[in-house]
Amino acid sequence: MNYDECLAYLDRVGSEVLTMKFGLETTRELLKFLGDPHLEYASILIAGTNGKGSVACFLDSVCVTSGIRSGVYTSPHLIKPEERIVVDGLPVTSQVFANCITRVAEAVNCLQLPSNPTYFEILTATAFLCFAEHDVELAILEVGMGGRLDSTNVVNPVLSILTPVGLDHQMFLGNSLEAVATEKAGILHETGLALMGLQRSEVRRVFVREATRKRVKLLQLDSSDIQYKSSTAGKYTFEFHGTEYELSMCGCHQIENASLASQAFELLSSCGISVSKALLTQGIEKACCDGRIQILSHDPIIVLDGAHNSDAVNNLVQFLTEHTQEPRTLIFSMMKDKDMTPVGELVMACFQDIYLTSMSSDRVASIREMNGLFPSGIPVADPLVAYSRALNTSAKTVVVAGSFYLVGEILKNFE
Repeated sequence: MNYDECLAYLDRVGSEVLTMKFGLETTRELLKFLGDPHLEYASILIAGTNGKGSVACFLDSVCVTSGIRSGVYTSPHLIKPEERIVVDGLPVTSQVFANCITRVAEAVNCLQLPSNPTYFEILTATAFLCFAEHDVELAILEVGMGGRLDSTNVVNPVLSILTPVGLDHQMFLGNSLEAVATEKAGILHETGLALMGLQRSEVRRVFVREATRKRVKLLQLDSSDIQYKSSTAGKYTFEFHGTEYELSMCGCHQIENASLASQAFELLSSCGISVSKALLTQGIEKACCDGRIQILSHDPIIVLDGAHNSDAVNNLVQFLTEHTQEPRTLIFSMMKDKDMTPVGELVMACFQDIYLTSMSSDRVASIREMNGLFPSGIPVADPLVAYSRALNTSAKTVVVAGSFYLVGEILKNFE
């Protein structure tokens, strides 16, 4: 198949979330048929509710800076699906992507599996295959949802990283923090090595319990090891374990993500993956990640952020309150499987105008549903029209948030 045929094939598979199923057997069968490419390199697994993509970005930036041939698998993509599969700091080419998707599709046809692989299972197998063909030394894998039964969890990681856990995807993971944490803890492997970020007490108890049961060496990021220094335009300088870092990524929450990545490399040295302090610092400081409080313009300030749950929106609002000017205008859309109710009042207090928009997806909440959260919201069906209108107001700060898919729509058309 060529690239366009591969995109059509993925479209036929169905919605990534609406057709999602938990379980590892399909992915294992696919990978076995393909020669178990996921076993040809070391892997890091990252699970959590927020910060997974940023931590992966920090880790990859250090690898690229240090000459470690890395592969990164993240989700979702903003514009093109091959963005999810990165080798040596760059997304694989459309040709490489198409070649690997074709091999996975051929495997699906040959195997006659009991159930058809999902969108995410196909892309996960494709990523593992791409990494093997590019001879990566270290694969950095962001868990798609949960952890225990996520397709990425077929590897035996040299390090598992647990970023902060909150309530998200409740219909799949459970309605309590303990239930969600139990699913995330599934990436802890027997006698393995793990690192967790700052967690709520009920989440920490679950992780410690599971680590003890599986004889995992679990370390926790210590907030007392982080010393805030200063900030300029929302980019923070801090000290961690005796080294000072000046971040390129915006937001106070990136301090913790960067510290997790830094400590991860301290632990990886025991696995034979070593980097110098100078290259570690350089890699952390250079890291950038699209769609995470991404500043597109300064007059007016235009901010893109994929914040789609309570904790992420809180981080965004904190950044905007401290580092941007009023009046602020928001272009907002969300998936109907998300619960944004807890942050409604906080968002309403931050923005003078809110445009409610939609996208072509079965998962997107209707404007009527969003009006229940934001009664004063201005309905504009087309996100590009909403964006254009926002730019033609007196707003000093324009923000696009609520979904990575919405951010992708704006980025795709940004001039």
